[in-house]
Amino acid sequence: MRLDDYIRRIGQPTPTGATIDALCRLHIAHREAFLFENLSIQTGGGVSLALADIERKFLDEGRGGYCFEHNTLFAAALRDAGFESAALLGRVRRGPPERWCRTHMVLRVPIGRDIWLADVGFGGVGLLEPMPLGDGATSDQGGFTYRLRREAHVWVLSMRDATGEADLYEFAEEPQTPGDIEVANHFTSTHPESIFRKTLTIQRAARGERTIVRSDVLTRYRNGVMTEEPIAREHLAEVARREFAVDLPDGPFVFEIKPAHYPTPWRS
Repeated sequence: MRLDDYIRRIGQPTPTGATIDALCRLHIAHREAFLFENLSIQTGGGVSLALADIERKFLDEGRGGYCFEHNTLFAAALRDAGFESAALLGRVRRGPPERWCRTHMVLRVPIGRDIWLADVGFGGVGLLEPMPLGDGATSDQGGFTYRLRREAHVWVLSMRDATGEADLYEFAEEPQTPGDIEVANHFTSTHPESIFRKTLTIQRAARGERTIVRSDVLTRYRNGVMTEEPIAREHLAEVARREFAVDLPDGPFVFEIKPAHYPTPWRS
Protein backbone atom coordinates (compact mmCIF):
# COMPACT_ATOMS: atom_id res chain seq x y z
CA MET A 1 0.00 0.00 0.00
CA ARG A 2 1.31 3.45 -0.97
CA LEU A 3 0.29 4.86 2.40
CA ASP A 4 2.37 8.04 2.16
CA ASP A 5 0.80 8.93 -1.19
CA TYR A 6 -2.66 8.15 0.15
CA ILE A 7 -2.14 10.28 3.26
CA ARG A 8 -0.98 13.20 1.11
CA ARG A 9 -3.96 12.80 -1.20
CA ILE A 10 -6.51 12.97 1.63
CA GLY A 11 -4.61 15.74 3.45
CA GLN A 12 -4.20 14.02 6.79
CA PRO A 13 -1.20 13.29 9.03
CA THR A 14 -0.11 9.68 9.30
CA PRO A 15 -1.95 8.06 12.24
CA THR A 16 0.21 7.28 15.26
CA GLY A 17 -2.12 4.60 16.59
CA ALA A 18 -5.29 2.64 15.83
CA THR A 19 -7.66 4.96 17.70
CA ILE A 20 -11.27 5.96 17.14
CA ASP A 21 -10.20 9.54 16.49
CA ALA A 22 -7.74 8.43 13.81
CA LEU A 23 -10.36 6.19 12.16
CA CYS A 24 -12.86 9.07 12.06
CA ARG A 25 -10.30 11.50 10.60
CA LEU A 26 -9.25 9.06 7.88
CA HIS A 27 -12.84 8.15 7.06
CA ILE A 28 -14.18 11.66 6.53
CA ALA A 29 -10.99 12.80 4.76
CA HIS A 30 -11.33 9.90 2.30
CA ARG A 31 -14.99 10.74 1.70
CA GLU A 32 -14.21 14.37 0.95
CA ALA A 33 -11.14 13.65 -1.19
CA PHE A 34 -12.47 11.05 -3.63
CA LEU A 35 -15.50 11.01 -5.91
CA PHE A 36 -17.97 8.18 -6.08
CA GLU A 37 -18.36 7.45 -9.81
CA ASN A 38 -18.86 4.68 -12.35
CA LEU A 39 -17.20 6.15 -15.43
CA SER A 40 -15.05 3.06 -16.00
CA ILE A 41 -18.22 1.00 -16.38
CA GLN A 42 -20.11 3.59 -18.40
CA THR A 43 -17.29 3.97 -20.92
CA GLY A 44 -17.23 0.22 -21.54
CA GLY A 45 -14.28 -0.72 -19.33
CA GLY A 46 -13.95 -2.99 -16.34
CA VAL A 47 -13.37 -2.49 -12.62
CA SER A 48 -10.16 -3.99 -11.26
CA LEU A 49 -9.81 -4.59 -7.54
CA ALA A 50 -6.05 -5.11 -7.72
CA LEU A 51 -4.66 -2.62 -5.19
CA ALA A 52 -2.08 -1.26 -7.63
CA ASP A 53 -4.83 -0.52 -10.17
CA ILE A 54 -6.99 1.25 -7.58
CA GLU A 55 -4.00 3.28 -6.36
CA ARG A 56 -3.16 4.34 -9.90
CA LYS A 57 -6.77 5.35 -10.55
CA PHE A 58 -7.37 7.19 -7.25
CA LEU A 59 -3.92 8.54 -6.38
CA ASP A 60 -2.29 9.14 -9.75
CA GLU A 61 -5.22 9.89 -12.06
CA GLY A 62 -7.31 11.83 -9.52
CA ARG A 63 -10.27 9.56 -10.16
CA GLY A 64 -12.81 7.87 -7.92
CA GLY A 65 -14.84 4.69 -8.14
CA TYR A 66 -17.60 2.74 -6.46
CA CYS A 67 -17.90 0.79 -3.21
CA PHE A 68 -15.59 -2.14 -3.95
CA GLU A 69 -12.78 0.16 -5.03
CA HIS A 70 -13.25 2.70 -2.23
CA ASN A 71 -13.46 0.20 0.59
CA THR A 72 -10.65 -1.99 -0.78
CA LEU A 73 -8.37 1.05 -0.83
CA PHE A 74 -9.54 2.19 2.62
CA ALA A 75 -9.03 -1.30 4.10
CA ALA A 76 -5.45 -1.34 2.76
CA ALA A 77 -4.77 2.10 4.24
CA LEU A 78 -6.21 1.03 7.60
CA ARG A 79 -4.07 -2.10 7.62
CA ASP A 80 -0.88 -0.17 6.98
CA ALA A 81 -1.89 2.39 9.62
CA GLY A 82 -2.20 -0.36 12.25
CA PHE A 83 -5.93 -1.12 12.18
CA GLU A 84 -7.66 -4.46 11.75
CA SER A 85 -10.69 -4.72 9.49
CA ALA A 86 -12.88 -7.35 7.88
CA ALA A 87 -14.72 -7.00 4.58
CA LEU A 88 -18.46 -7.68 4.70
CA LEU A 89 -20.98 -7.80 1.86
CA GLY A 90 -24.36 -6.09 2.01
CA ARG A 91 -27.61 -5.88 0.09
CA VAL A 92 -28.80 -2.43 -0.97
CA ARG A 93 -32.48 -2.13 -0.06
CA ARG A 94 -33.68 -0.79 -3.38
CA GLY A 95 -36.59 -2.30 -5.28
CA PRO A 96 -38.48 -5.49 -4.33
CA PRO A 97 -36.77 -7.63 -1.64
CA GLU A 98 -36.52 -10.69 -3.88
CA ARG A 99 -34.11 -8.73 -6.08
CA TRP A 100 -31.78 -7.58 -3.31
CA CYS A 101 -28.35 -9.16 -3.63
CA ARG A 102 -24.87 -8.69 -2.18
CA THR A 103 -23.61 -5.84 -4.30
CA HIS A 104 -22.23 -3.56 -1.59
CA MET A 105 -19.05 -3.79 0.50
CA VAL A 106 -18.52 -2.43 4.01
CA LEU A 107 -15.83 -2.82 6.68
CA ARG A 108 -16.03 -4.09 10.25
CA VAL A 109 -13.31 -2.38 12.32
CA PRO A 110 -12.58 -3.47 15.91
CA ILE A 111 -10.92 -0.89 18.20
CA GLY A 112 -10.37 -2.13 21.73
CA ARG A 113 -13.64 -3.63 22.94
CA ASP A 114 -15.73 -1.67 20.45
CA ILE A 115 -16.73 -2.59 16.90
CA TRP A 116 -17.21 0.11 14.26
CA LEU A 117 -18.92 0.16 10.88
CA ALA A 118 -16.76 1.90 8.29
CA ASP A 119 -18.03 2.55 4.78
CA VAL A 120 -16.42 5.12 2.49
CA GLY A 121 -18.13 3.76 -0.63
CA PHE A 122 -21.90 4.31 -0.54
CA GLY A 123 -21.94 7.51 -2.53
CA GLY A 124 -23.47 10.85 -1.71
CA VAL A 125 -25.95 9.81 0.97
CA GLY A 126 -23.62 7.34 2.72
CA LEU A 127 -21.76 7.69 6.00
CA LEU A 128 -19.26 10.52 6.31
CA GLU A 129 -17.82 9.03 9.50
CA PRO A 130 -17.74 5.52 10.93
CA MET A 131 -20.33 4.64 13.55
CA PRO A 132 -20.54 2.10 16.39
CA LEU A 133 -21.84 -1.28 15.26
CA GLY A 134 -24.61 -1.76 17.78
CA ASP A 135 -28.37 -2.20 17.88
CA GLY A 136 -29.98 1.23 18.09
CA ALA A 137 -26.76 3.16 17.47
CA THR A 138 -27.34 6.56 15.83
CA SER A 139 -25.04 9.15 14.33
CA ASP A 140 -25.80 12.68 13.07
CA GLN A 141 -23.65 13.51 10.07
CA GLY A 142 -23.93 16.42 7.65
CA GLY A 143 -27.68 16.92 8.02
CA PHE A 144 -28.53 13.20 8.05
CA THR A 145 -29.19 10.88 10.99
CA TYR A 146 -28.00 7.30 10.51
CA ARG A 147 -29.35 4.43 12.58
CA LEU A 148 -28.35 0.77 12.91
CA ARG A 149 -30.80 -1.88 13.98
CA ARG A 150 -30.65 -5.64 14.28
CA GLU A 151 -33.18 -7.47 12.12
CA ALA A 152 -33.06 -11.26 12.43
CA HIS A 153 -29.58 -12.29 11.22
CA VAL A 154 -28.60 -8.96 9.60
CA TRP A 155 -27.77 -5.39 10.51
CA VAL A 156 -29.77 -2.68 8.73
CA LEU A 157 -28.46 0.86 8.19
CA SER A 158 -31.13 3.51 7.71
CA MET A 159 -30.88 7.23 7.01
CA ARG A 160 -33.19 10.08 8.00
CA ASP A 161 -33.17 13.39 6.14
CA ALA A 162 -35.58 16.33 6.25
CA THR A 163 -38.37 14.34 4.60
CA GLY A 164 -38.27 11.01 6.41
CA GLU A 165 -36.34 7.81 7.08
CA ALA A 166 -35.37 5.07 4.64
CA ASP A 167 -33.30 1.90 4.80
CA LEU A 168 -30.03 2.04 2.87
CA TYR A 169 -28.64 -1.49 3.11
CA GLU A 170 -28.38 -4.65 5.19
CA PHE A 171 -25.32 -6.75 5.95
CA ALA A 172 -24.29 -9.75 8.04
CA GLU A 173 -21.09 -10.11 10.06
CA GLU A 174 -19.79 -13.04 8.02
CA PRO A 175 -16.29 -12.08 6.81
CA GLN A 176 -15.85 -12.37 3.06
CA THR A 177 -12.87 -13.66 1.13
CA PRO A 178 -11.21 -11.66 -1.65
CA GLY A 179 -12.87 -14.17 -3.99
CA ASP A 180 -16.32 -13.32 -2.62
CA ILE A 181 -15.61 -9.63 -3.17
CA GLU A 182 -14.36 -10.30 -6.72
CA VAL A 183 -17.53 -12.21 -7.62
CA ALA A 184 -19.77 -9.43 -6.25
CA ASN A 185 -17.72 -6.80 -8.09
CA HIS A 186 -17.93 -8.74 -11.36
CA PHE A 187 -21.72 -9.00 -11.17
CA THR A 188 -22.17 -5.37 -10.14
CA SER A 189 -19.94 -4.03 -12.91
CA THR A 190 -21.03 -6.29 -15.79
CA HIS A 191 -24.61 -7.54 -15.41
CA PRO A 192 -27.08 -5.61 -17.61
CA GLU A 193 -29.52 -5.30 -14.70
CA SER A 194 -26.94 -3.63 -12.46
CA ILE A 195 -27.80 -0.03 -11.62
CA PHE A 196 -24.20 0.86 -12.44
CA ARG A 197 -24.74 -0.15 -16.07
CA LYS A 198 -28.20 1.43 -16.30
CA THR A 199 -27.18 4.81 -14.86
CA LEU A 200 -24.17 7.11 -15.12
CA THR A 201 -23.39 8.63 -11.74
CA ILE A 202 -20.88 11.02 -10.20
CA GLN A 203 -21.23 11.92 -6.53
CA ARG A 204 -19.41 14.02 -3.95
CA ALA A 205 -19.96 13.98 -0.19
CA ALA A 206 -18.82 16.65 2.26
CA ARG A 207 -19.90 18.02 5.61
CA GLY A 208 -21.79 20.95 4.12
CA GLU A 209 -23.24 19.47 0.94
CA ARG A 210 -23.86 16.25 -0.94
CA THR A 211 -23.93 16.55 -4.75
CA ILE A 212 -25.16 13.74 -6.98
CA VAL A 213 -25.53 13.37 -10.75
CA ARG A 214 -27.53 10.39 -11.98
CA SER A 215 -27.70 10.45 -15.79
CA ASP A 216 -30.24 13.26 -16.24
CA VAL A 217 -30.81 14.62 -12.71
CA LEU A 218 -28.64 16.80 -10.46
CA THR A 219 -29.44 16.32 -6.77
CA ARG A 220 -28.15 18.39 -3.86
CA TYR A 221 -28.52 17.89 -0.13
CA ARG A 222 -27.89 20.79 2.23
CA ASN A 223 -28.62 20.19 5.92
CA GLY A 224 -30.56 17.10 4.93
CA VAL A 225 -32.82 19.03 2.53
CA MET A 226 -32.89 17.72 -1.03
CA THR A 227 -33.31 19.71 -4.23
CA GLU A 228 -33.36 18.31 -7.76
CA GLU A 229 -33.03 19.73 -11.24
CA PRO A 230 -33.11 17.97 -14.62
CA ILE A 231 -30.04 17.82 -16.84
CA ALA A 232 -30.47 17.90 -20.60
CA ARG A 233 -28.16 15.41 -22.32
CA GLU A 234 -26.31 18.17 -24.14
CA HIS A 235 -25.48 19.83 -20.80
CA LEU A 236 -24.27 16.69 -18.99
CA ALA A 237 -20.58 17.30 -19.73
CA GLU A 238 -20.87 20.92 -18.61
CA VAL A 239 -22.46 19.90 -15.30
CA ALA A 240 -19.81 17.23 -14.68
CA ARG A 241 -17.04 19.74 -15.28
CA ARG A 242 -18.63 22.47 -13.14
CA GLU A 243 -19.65 20.31 -10.19
CA PHE A 244 -16.88 17.70 -10.09
CA ALA A 245 -14.03 18.94 -12.35
CA VAL A 246 -14.59 15.81 -14.45
CA ASP A 247 -14.17 15.88 -18.22
CA LEU A 248 -16.65 13.44 -19.72
CA PRO A 249 -15.98 11.75 -23.05
CA ASP A 250 -18.54 12.33 -25.78
CA GLY A 251 -20.18 8.91 -25.40
CA PRO A 252 -22.38 7.13 -26.02
CA PHE A 253 -22.32 5.73 -22.50
CA VAL A 254 -23.41 2.22 -21.59
CA PHE A 255 -26.70 3.47 -20.13
CA GLU A 256 -27.56 4.99 -23.52
CA ILE A 257 -27.11 1.73 -25.42
CA LYS A 258 -30.06 -0.66 -25.38
CA PRO A 259 -28.80 -3.94 -23.89
CA ALA A 260 -29.40 -7.33 -25.39
CA HIS A 261 -31.80 -9.63 -23.51
CA TYR A 262 -30.12 -11.19 -20.50
CA PRO A 263 -31.87 -13.52 -18.04
CA THR A 264 -31.82 -12.57 -14.34
CA PRO A 265 -30.29 -15.69 -12.73
CA TRP A 266 -31.46 -15.04 -9.18
CA ARG A 267 -35.10 -15.25 -10.33
CA SER A 268 -34.79 -18.59 -12.17
